Amino acid sequence: MQITYRFQFSEDHLLTGFLRNLQQIWWVRLKWPLALLFGVPLVVCVYEGFLALAAVFALGIVLVLSAPAIARLALHRFRQSPFYDQEIDLSLSESGTHARGPHSEERHGWEAYTKACRFKDGLLLFHGPDAFRWLPDTAAADAASIAAAQQLVRAHIRDYRDL
Repeated sequence: MQITYRFQFSEDHLLTGFLRNLQQIWWVRLKWPLALLFGVPLVVCVYEGFLALAAVFALGIVLVLSAPAIARLALHRFRQSPFYDQEIDLSLSESGTHARGPHSEERHGWEAYTKACRFKDGLLLFHGPDAFRWLPDTAAADAASIAAAQQLVRAHIRDYRDL
């Protein structure tokens, strides 16, 4: 059985995939408590005059809260990509994935994918620690295709999570 997703490889698509990728990282889900955890010592260090240590805690807050800003920077570089705004057809089958666009084509067997995460609005497939493919439910043909894709991915990718 072949399941097809059709989507525009746009800034919105890339940003949504990037933000879903961040959601599955534990410390990103705890960013506000972590920022508060860095904030209390920051205030104490400033009050006591330990400015060098305060700078370290301030840097910790910036790093914890900077993920959306990093995504925006990635979008700026993406606008210069030859794949920017292409219409992509991605098929899932028993042998793996096959993506086709106007200027490109690529195939990956299931062994190339290391992890998959199911979100309420789509499926995120990882091939490596930083590379991922976002398959939004809106890009599927119908609800049956979504369920079939979920079952196919669950059968072929060992590290599968529902988030």
